[in-house]
Amino acid sequence: MLYKITGWAAIILALSALLPSYQTGALSVIGFYLCLFSLLISAFASHLGNYFYYRLVFLIAVINVFIINDGTRVMLLIKQTDWVYIGSMYGIFFVIGSICSFLLRREDASSQDAYEATNKKVTQSQL
Repeated sequence: MLYKITGWAAIILALSALLPSYQTGALSVIGFYLCLFSLLISAFASHLGNYFYYRLVFLIAVINVFIINDGTRVMLLIKQTDWVYIGSMYGIFFVIGSICSFLLRREDASSQDAYEATNKKVTQSQL
């Protein structure tokens, strides 16, 4: 139940990060970091194998960072010469996304190992 509530809270936080991302200045940076925080929360909520929360929040985050956010949208690469700022924000997004994906894969692998160990114990006890 805790993971379900946390997952929905991550979705709501990701959706609420869209509004400040559309604004100019510091609000777009706040929206960017709220989006990243919701990505971390969704990874926590999805670690039991229910990847719905993580996938939905990741989709919202990609839309937020590459299309909606005033400081990082892709169209700014053509108009703006501040490629260092945009590249660093994309790098931060890539690192956080990679960490969350790694945590989910690691948790999935460890749960698979635990399942196989339990299954092996059950088959050995039946012999």
